Amino acid sequence: MATRQPARTRRNPAPRKTASTRPKARRTATKRTPAKTGGAGSSDLGSGLAPGMQAISTYLAVANVTATMEFLERAFGFSRGVVLPDADGQIRYAEMRHRESVVILVRKGDSATASGGAAALYTYVADVDLVLGRAREAGAGVAEAEDKPWGDRVASVTDPDGYRWMLATFKKLVPFS
Repeated sequence: MATRQPARTRRNPAPRKTASTRPKARRTATKRTPAKTGGAGSSDLGSGLAPGMQAISTYLAVANVTATMEFLERAFGFSRGVVLPDADGQIRYAEMRHRESVVILVRKGDSATASGGAAALYTYVADVDLVLGRAREAGAGVAEAEDKPWGDRVASVTDPDGYRWMLATFKKLVPFS
């Protein structure tokens, strides 16, 4: 029977470098290259991005879009981006902006929205169909991708914790009506 070796310890270990004792990192300019798509661990986020949008945006389903817009303006200093009313003049879609971030507001239960009126993370990817296939293979609940009237190709994915991810690839610029 083999005997167990005692754990090795260092005598007089070198002191850990802290932020104040570390040498300053030298910044150099590097050329960024696009991420490769398709492999495990590759990043498909950020490409296929619609103009003026983030790679991942919060998509909130709210009872009253107008009231939520006003709250976000007063409470947190958000500003209005694209705001779309329905035929009755009630706001049904709004992009609220805070610095570089976007929060999208839709009416709860509005079936004409990408998420069917539910909260989600609206996520731009290089190729919706490719990422949708990987999500399916990973065990996610998926709905087939479709081209939407606002110019994105979109698919819904539900992750193992029940969160909804709206995968999107920007295809064409469509005027808002």
